[in-house]
Amino acid sequence: MSEVNLVTTVGLDPILLHHFIKHYKSIGVDNFYVVVWGDSDRVKYDEIVEVLNNHGLEVYEDLRDTQSGVNYFLTDTYNRITSTRPNDWWIVADLDEFVIFPKPLKQFIDEIDTDFVHGLMLDRIGENGEISELKYDDNIWEIYPNVGFMSLFIRKNCLTWCGLIKGKINLTVGQHDLIHDEPVNKKIVAQVHNFTWKKSDIKKTRYYRDLWKNDSNNWIGEYINVDNYFDKISNIDINDFRFRAERCPNDIFESYKPWKEIVSTIKIGET
Repeated sequence: MSEVNLVTTVGLDPILLHHFIKHYKSIGVDNFYVVVWGDSDRVKYDEIVEVLNNHGLEVYEDLRDTQSGVNYFLTDTYNRITSTRPNDWWIVADLDEFVIFPKPLKQFIDEIDTDFVHGLMLDRIGENGEISELKYDDNIWEIYPNVGFMSLFIRKNCLTWCGLIKGKINLTVGQHDLIHDEPVNKKIVAQVHNFTWKKSDIKKTRYYRDLWKNDSNNWIGEYINVDNYFDKISNIDINDFRFRAERCPNDIFESYKPWKEIVSTIKIGET
């Protein structure tokens, strides 16, 4: 089979970038297209370059100060880059999205009969629901051992993902679905473990909430919802039955026991 490529953007979190690259190298990704994006006065450029150098990689594009935070620009960037290799397989993933497949990546790709794969977001939460901070030397799966559906009820955002695609496929804003003219099979297959409940994420949420308070950015509602939740509580209540939280301190697909039950009841467009 052809090589598997990955495209992502990074600006504020070189530590997460390090863990992101480790994960995707471990599952068999061949080529990394890392785009630096964000306001130049906040982007940690030198540290990002150092992380990439340590992994034998380099910046693919530098888009600092180019439509920072604009969601459709992000998706347009992903679609533009994946289209450069239209017949190759691509993983399109934001930096906090660590995808796990039910089989080894290239075996999984060899056995599917479509040009795209859908997945569902699972939140990774710190010990006892803590908003933990991540370090370079951490085992990220053990620092955030709890898995569940917190974003569905706190952020109230869409949880579907369509980020394993052939390069000829174009994605909708947010990478939640593919652009298509005819009905397609949208079975959920992949687990997308979302590492977005770190201390730095809460600070970022408040920054963008204030930055966009007089703007029409589509993401501001999610940030307001997160801020409202933590106005009442300091940790995430992993005992809240709605979250279906379970302890899974690893990257094994079968570890999250409610998975089959949950995906059997979900249709794309309902989450």
